[in-house]
Amino acid sequence: MNTNPYRLAGWSAILSAIATFLGFVTIIGFFMVGGLFGVINDAISVIGSLAIIPILFALYQLLRSHASAASLGALVIGIIAMLVAAILQALLVFKVITYEQTAVPVPFAYGVVGLSLIAFNAFAYTHKSFSRKLAIWGIVAGAGYVLTIMGFIIGGQNHPLTYIGGLAAVIAYIVWAFWLGRIWLRNTKGESQ
Repeated sequence: MNTNPYRLAGWSAILSAIATFLGFVTIIGFFMVGGLFGVINDAISVIGSLAIIPILFALYQLLRSHASAASLGALVIGIIAMLVAAILQALLVFKVITYEQTAVPVPFAYGVVGLSLIAFNAFAYTHKSFSRKLAIWGIVAGAGYVLTIMGFIIGGQNHPLTYIGGLAAVIAYIVWAFWLGRIWLRNTKGESQ
């Protein structure tokens, strides 16, 4: 029997890294070609949003002894944000709502989960729960999501901050999630080596 309590979170981290990469590829395909790429991107977004939830739980378990109230807050806002994103994207895939109804709330939800990532990774950095490099990648990923929503608020989806933040979030999140997933799959304590 496997006694690794971080196994689900490890696989979820790798799945979310893959979903982020595929989401990036399909959104580019959608803007270049249109059509089916948009639906595929929306479906991948549902998977990616749900895959982040076990990661947030594991981060909370790992870091709650260092910052109990703050890590609980990061957990709660992150889970709510990802559930909102997943539900809205699923409704979009099934054509219950339109893209226009998701255009602001879904990126906003990712901006909120970005705040969770910043908080958890700052705690990990401060308390040496991860390698400092891993925590910095997580902070950059979170900051990228926050910058993306700031760009949306300031000037919409074509604002430079939206592109800069989105690119930073995609690259940093893929690196962070894949790295963290590999650590959690081989380490029973959830800490980096």
